[in-house]
Amino acid sequence: MNSGAYFETQIGFALVQLLPIFPIALLLFILFKFSDVTQYISEILKISSNKFLLGFGFLSCVLVSDSIFGYFKVSHLRQIIDEKKYQMVVGCVKHYNSETSPTNYRTETFVIENTKFQFSNYTQSLYFTGDDHTDNFITEGQCMEISYVRDGQKNYIFKIVPLTRRD
Repeated sequence: MNSGAYFETQIGFALVQLLPIFPIALLLFILFKFSDVTQYISEILKISSNKFLLGFGFLSCVLVSDSIFGYFKVSHLRQIIDEKKYQMVVGCVKHYNSETSPTNYRTETFVIENTKFQFSNYTQSLYFTGDDHTDNFITEGQCMEISYVRDGQKNYIFKIVPLTRRD
């Protein structure tokens, strides 16, 4: 992480996202190869072996799919950063707004040099979220350099470097 950065996405090796696949594959192998293990677990759960295998197989597919999609997200972001295919804007925050929903999710928006940013603490992400912004650093007039990825109509922040403040 850049020592002068307020926030910078930490991107490890994309292959780390695939690590959960190995224990899942091992468990599936054990459950399908050794029917005594499957039968024992089925008796504990009080369901048939077939239902247990079907349920565990479905859960495994969901977890493997999530790992694969996570791999592609991290790999794609690393490629964008390595190839410098991202955008950067430098300026001071204008039109800062923070709203809290009845369910206590906070959504924040602001504009820098005609580029609008929006983030919330509702979802986890590789990019900057409300969970990364708990100290009210981003305020009206705060000057910063933002590196971001544009996806459709949204701008996803992966690095914020503070500059001098202008009010």
